[in-house]
Amino acid sequence: MKDVNLVALELESTSLDSKKEPIVVTCAADDNYMMPLAVTIRSALENLGKDRRILLFIIDGDIKERSKQRFLRSINLERCEVRWIPKPDKIINEDVIPTSITSGLPEISHITIAAWYRLLIPKLLPQHIKKAIYLDCDLVVVGDLGKLWDIDIASNYLLAVARLKSYEYRTIPFFLKNWKELGFSEDNLYFNSGILVFNLEKWRINDMSSKSLEYIKLNQEYIRWGDQDVLNAIVVGSWGELDPRWNCMNTPQMKQEEVDNSFILHFATPPKPWVALEEFPAKDSFFRYLKLTSWSGYRQSLPQRIWRKFRREVKKIMST
Repeated sequence: MKDVNLVALELESTSLDSKKEPIVVTCAADDNYMMPLAVTIRSALENLGKDRRILLFIIDGDIKERSKQRFLRSINLERCEVRWIPKPDKIINEDVIPTSITSGLPEISHITIAAWYRLLIPKLLPQHIKKAIYLDCDLVVVGDLGKLWDIDIASNYLLAVARLKSYEYRTIPFFLKNWKELGFSEDNLYFNSGILVFNLEKWRINDMSSKSLEYIKLNQEYIRWGDQDVLNAIVVGSWGELDPRWNCMNTPQMKQEEVDNSFILHFATPPKPWVALEEFPAKDSFFRYLKLTSWSGYRQSLPQRIWRKFRREVKKIMST
């Protein structure tokens, strides 16, 4: 890992000055998602306790330099130190990510190789970091991430919010019809992987990154929801459940009261607020924080939004 630390990441020390340890946050983005990522991080900083700081690692999926600079102008660098991690396929070597781990990974339907990067976070981050919060790029953080960071992870591999109870994935085929093949029993919960707290130390000790990628190779015919299926399968029964307010899944039907009571708003499914034709309470939250970034004033044109909605509806029809 030494070469990556010194040459690419320069991670051995941090300039963050705080009495408390920095909150380690990891995200992965390509150039198309830098605007929503700016909203995610800016909202997190706006609602962070005054005595807390963030050490942010961004897995760089071919982000353009001008987008990086625009992102950096969008956040308070006095409270957030940013480190860019090269794409795993650019730093594969025997010291960081052995070729044997990543060789032969499948592209399953719409899921590309990049979709598996989250499984490599324990190998990509410096080894002295024992814990990290993972955040998707389509979030608005309205609670204090310091409170999430301070939750005791105990002996769990990770902390997450349950998405499905066992009776749901057993009785609603659309959600998780492959639950038996993935190794679930009838009493297991299924979590959403958009917000995670990783126990990096335990993950590394048991080499879970290698095990997860091996699981993909052996079970790719059963995997439907990408690395989320894999994470659920390999830590089944060994993860801790978070308050659901830490991953409040947005829908256009969500009421203002639900938005107000959430800690993190997650735009996991369409419509995404930056392309939606519809108006809904959580969309207002997104644009409130967007105004604080260098993307302030961003709006897709009406023809673009209509075209995206049309393509989405066609995909739904074709998949039925």
